[in-house]
Amino acid sequence: MNAISKYLTDVHLDWHDSKDAFPKNIYPKRHWPIPFFGNPANALVATVGVNPSSGEFAPNRNWAHVVTTNDWKLRLKNYFSMGTPAHSWFGPWREGLGLLSLSYEAATAAHFDVSYRPTKAMVRNLDTDPREFRHMVERDVAWLFRLLPLCPNLRGLLVFGPVVRHNGSTESLARFVRKSAPRHGFTVLPEGGMSHGLNENASRKFFLHEIVEPGAGSIKEKIIANLTQHGEMLRGRIQSMA
Repeated sequence: MNAISKYLTDVHLDWHDSKDAFPKNIYPKRHWPIPFFGNPANALVATVGVNPSSGEFAPNRNWAHVVTTNDWKLRLKNYFSMGTPAHSWFGPWREGLGLLSLSYEAATAAHFDVSYRPTKAMVRNLDTDPREFRHMVERDVAWLFRLLPLCPNLRGLLVFGPVVRHNGSTESLARFVRKSAPRHGFTVLPEGGMSHGLNENASRKFFLHEIVEPGAGSIKEKIIANLTQHGEMLRGRIQSMA
């Protein structure tokens, strides 16, 4: 069993043991945990979101065919190359990654989630319990940090969007990831990236780029505008960390 397969086995055990931990927000009730989409073992860059969309488990997404844990592992690894099209949520990221000459389909990019659990909409759904949601991401982010060192080619994270606080307000997801890093064996670097390892010489470094594009516009427009503006810098980081 390779390292990422073992990681998924551990995620599955954790999910099974904590299924009832967040009863107010989990939706749908029948689902599989999804810590990532795509192939982390090959990815140079990972896009990062809060948690998988509940829409991923709609009947037309064909999760009924996933019966065993091996089916589940293959579904995650081959998510962008299987017969069922990827969820529409990935459309803006797919176009943005193209500006960096990366793609989910070529496995030069993958997608990671801070929590592996699908829920009601974090902000838009008034029935969502923000305090419970925050406890969920604070607990589950440990799995994101466990995954990063297992990805041999990974150079950085592209992070977009907010995450809810206990009181229902929001903060930057990138800021949340950086704040969480020291509790999980990572050091936040002066330029905003992160390192992991016993010492400076033996550490792995990952850049962390936040998609910040204030003002009006769709998610797609914001991602495209930001990666167009910062594309040369990001391509340089990817190359320099090879």
